[in-house]
Parts: sequence; C-alpha cells; structure tokens
Amino acid sequence: MMISNWSAKFISLFSLVVFCGINSALRAQPLDSLLSEAMRNNPQLRAYSFTVRAAEHRIDAVGALPPPQAGVAVEQVQVGNFNFVNGALSNNFYASQMFMLGGKLDAMQDMERARVKNEHNRMQEFAAKLRADITTAYTMLWRIDRQIEVYVSTATVLERSQEVAASQVQSGRFSYAEVLRLQAEKSLALLKQKTLGNERKTALAMLAALLGRTDAASLSITPVLAKRDFTEAKMREHLQSLAASNPTLRRMTSMIAMTEAERLSTEKEATPDVMLQGMIMRMPQGMTLTANSPVLREMLSNPHGVPSGEMNRTDWMYSLMAQITLPFAPWSSAKYTAKSQELTALTQAQTLERENMTLMLSAQIEEQVQKMQTAAQTAEILESTIIPLYERTLDAQLVGLQTGQTSVSVLLDTERMLLMKRDDVLMAREQYLLALAQLEFLFGETIK
Repeated sequence: MMISNWSAKFISLFSLVVFCGINSALRAQPLDSLLSEAMRNNPQLRAYSFTVRAAEHRIDAVGALPPPQAGVAVEQVQVGNFNFVNGALSNNFYASQMFMLGGKLDAMQDMERARVKNEHNRMQEFAAKLRADITTAYTMLWRIDRQIEVYVSTATVLERSQEVAASQVQSGRFSYAEVLRLQAEKSLALLKQKTLGNERKTALAMLAALLGRTDAASLSITPVLAKRDFTEAKMREHLQSLAASNPTLRRMTSMIAMTEAERLSTEKEATPDVMLQGMIMRMPQGMTLTANSPVLREMLSNPHGVPSGEMNRTDWMYSLMAQITLPFAPWSSAKYTAKSQELTALTQAQTLERENMTLMLSAQIEEQVQKMQTAAQTAEILESTIIPLYERTLDAQLVGLQTGQTSVSVLLDTERMLLMKRDDVLMAREQYLLALAQLEFLFGETIK
C-alpha cells in the first residue's frame, strides 16, 4: 500500500485546521458522549449483540450427543384385556444411543466458534460504520450552525447598510432602488437562515435515529469540534495494522476461517457413527423358548403338553445390538467429497476477495488523504489571506457608503464574495473532518 509523501508544509496545514467556534461551556452534548450513547442504544447494534449471543449458545448445543431413544412394547394382548403386563405375550423395554466418532462434535464446535467470531466482527463492522455516520451527522450540524452565524452576521451588515442608504435618499446620495436592493439582499440572508434551520432539523432527526432515540426534539446539541492533528507518522502507524484493524477485513478473515472450519467438519462426517441399543424382555407366561429353555425341552419330549407350573413362570431376557453407519460407501462418499471440494473453492474465492478488498482500501485511504490535503490547503489559504482581504475591503466600503464614496452595487458584490468564501471555509473544514471520519472507519479505530 503506497501513500504519497507529504511535504512539511502540508503536514503543518493539517495541524493548523482547528474546528472550534463556540465556548465549551455552551456544549449540550459533545461528540464522545453521543458515540457512547449510540453504542448502548442503537437498535441494530443491540440486535447484532443478541445475534452474537445466540451463536455462542450454539457452541454447547452442537457439542452434545444426539438424544437417546427409549421405548416400551407389549405384544399379543387379547382384545378387551387391559392387563398389559400379565395379559401380554411379552413386555419389551429398550433404549438406544448414537455415538458420533472421529472428532465430529469437536469439529462442529470449532465451526460454531468461527461463526461466533464472524458474527462478532460483523457487529464491530457495523459499530465502526455507526461511529462514522454519527461523526458525519455531528460535523454537518457544526457546519450548519457556523453557516447560520455567518448569515446572521451578513444580515446585520446589510441591515446597517440599508439604514445608512435610507437616511441619505433625500440628500440624493442613494436612490430608493438601492435601498430596496439592500433590503432584498438582507431578506435573502434571512431566507438562507431559515433554509439552514430546516436542514438542521433533518440532520438532528438522522442523528437521533442513529442514537436510538425516537424523539429528535430531545436532542439538544451545540456541536463543538476540537483540534485534530493528523500527520504522516500517524498514517504509517495505522497502515501497519490495517489488516488487523479494518473491520471489513476482519470480517472477511473470519468468514474464511468459518468456511475452513465447515470444510473440516464436512470431512469428519465421512467417519462412521455407532449406535448401541439394549433391550430387556419380560415373558410372563413361560413362553421363553430359547435353546436351553426347560419349557421347550418338555414340549419336545412330552406330547401331552407342558406342565402348568412351567406356564406360569416369568422369565427375563435381554438383547444387545450395535449398528454402524457406512458413509465411505461409494454411493455415499461422493456427497462428502463434493461438499469438501465446494468449500475449498469457496475459501479460495473468499481469500481473493479479501486481497481485492485490501487493494480497494488502499485506494480509498489515498482518496481520503487527498481530500484532507485539499481541504486543509483551502481552509488555510482562505482564512489566512483571502477572507481577511475581503473583510478589510468590506469595512472600507462600509465607511465609503456613509460618505457616498462607495456604491451599493460595489458593496453588495464584496459582501457576496465574502459570504461565498466564508461558506467555502466551512465546507472545507467539514470535508476535512468527514474525510478523517472515513479514515477512522477504514482503519477501524480512532485517530488521535
């Protein structure tokens, strides 16, 4: 990732851009408090936290054996006979349990752990985007408030000029048309104030939604933006940890790990499973006809039947059964092989996507840096040179207006240019901070 070398001049420009317009005592809610509030109350962020919690619970769920099975059966009960114990030819009690071999449960738990990490990274990515959006809205509010102040000041100057011109209409120094023109310009400044006021309400509503508030009216904010120094050394420092800090790259990395864990789990599915089953049988009517059964021997030796005493005895018998799955059978193994190959290809695709995202992040970082450069240059030149010249010119023209040495047209042209340049400064300051907020999102951490 290559970032152009900055000259010492540009570095100093960044340090010179100071965004503070109102005394700190007027703060209603600083940016840090709003960010903390959003981390607690934003509904979508809270939803992500529950999603992470749900994924955490799945770890224990998949690590447990399948539930055992148990049952009872009665055989050959005469219709109308409700004595299921003694009236049945036999009573069977059985239980079975499936045992998953080959480390399947551990592999499934590893897959869920990877899923938890991925969900957590998704939450962190959203949180970073949320912080950037709140910073953007807060910065917009700051710019709007400063613009309102500019237009209030402009309206005041125009009203003063209008009063001067009106007082000298009768003397012939100014025409009534010039007075009306000044009044129209003042009205335009007042209209701009109202427009900015409506824009502020919209920005507040958006900010309230990001904070998880239902009532934007409860949001009382006087934005105060502190000095932010940004140097090439800080840039280099953050670039070194980009892969580990960028929320999108972290999420993509966890997705790759999750896919790889799923592949390993799929491969272990080809290991056989064993089911064990045990059964206890009760033969209450002496009908236990095994090879060593005395009843059977008597029946075979005595053609006249079996003694009644033998028929009344109760015998208990048991049986055991073991069952194994054969996933390696040719008609079954293809399923696991194909799934494993699919996940391998998906991992390769995700890895390439992450590499591409790294390149795109490099370009985006360069773009934001250039925006900051441009904004810092613009603000510094306007504030240090251009605006002071227009202010001195306007002051001189206001004096000349009183003496009749300056026309209204000339004064209005200067006022418009001064107003435009003040707007340009505010827009440059806003662009600087918005670019910085975007950089913080790209780096995944606050740049201090």
